[in-house]
Amino acid sequence: MMREDHHAASLAAHARARIALAACSKAVWGSILLRRYTAPAVIEEFVVPPSADQVIVLVTDGCFDIESRAGGRWRGTRYGTGSLGMTAPGHEAILRWRGEEPNETLHLHLPASTLRRVAGDLSAMDPARLAMPNDLAYCDPLVAQVMLSLSEALSCGAPELYAEAACELLAAHILLRHARLTPRSPALLPHPRLRRVEEFMRSNLARPLTLDELAREAGMSPFHLLRVFRKVHGETPIRRLTRMRMEAARRHLEAGREPVSAIAFLCGYENPSHFATAFRRIVGVSPTAYRAGVR
Repeated sequence: MMREDHHAASLAAHARARIALAACSKAVWGSILLRRYTAPAVIEEFVVPPSADQVIVLVTDGCFDIESRAGGRWRGTRYGTGSLGMTAPGHEAILRWRGEEPNETLHLHLPASTLRRVAGDLSAMDPARLAMPNDLAYCDPLVAQVMLSLSEALSCGAPELYAEAACELLAAHILLRHARLTPRSPALLPHPRLRRVEEFMRSNLARPLTLDELAREAGMSPFHLLRVFRKVHGETPIRRLTRMRMEAARRHLEAGREPVSAIAFLCGYENPSHFATAFRRIVGVSPTAYRAGVR
């Protein structure tokens, strides 16, 4: 089955169980799939078909007893806000649960292709021999926080570059912490490659850049770009790009009379409200208030 078929099958399974889809990143991001669900308090039993992806589920609201069946036996645990479960690629999930109130969850799909590529970047181990995480209960604050941040970013209309960076981070973290991948020692690449990336970003502020584009400009893999960029600069490429865009926005607001919507477009934002949210988060005031304050 193609990846889209796996996604369609999981959507159909959730729909049959009366689990309502509240939000989906499919129309916004291509590198990672995030879904937000609201589910009934009680589900007697339903089957989620196997996916080619690593699937991670985070409870964002509610408290319930959940069980999964494998090898003819049921095993259970107590879920509350912050609980994590993971299903490995190629494994179906047979589930049932019982609570007092409906619950809300985030479902994240890490593509198998990304996991294989990042595994190759990190180690000489054969990715096919790794035991990917496949259990009801995990404690991993980093995964939980990244998923919550992705959910917020989806609501705010964050660009593909944001999702790509999160995808690379999660893939490396899952492989190293939960699949016990043994990394090889990385060799840092020279700074001129990173300067090329920065020059490329500065020359393309109005365009929706992707991590793959930046990695090609640097001549390295997306994962290595993230790792080296953070080690050298202390921040991710998307954070640096956002700061560059806000610096350009301030110059436009100070020097000209273009509408805020036009400045948003010049700084890579198709939606002025998303631009205003990012500007306020970094500068501390709205674009309109900033312009008024410098005149």
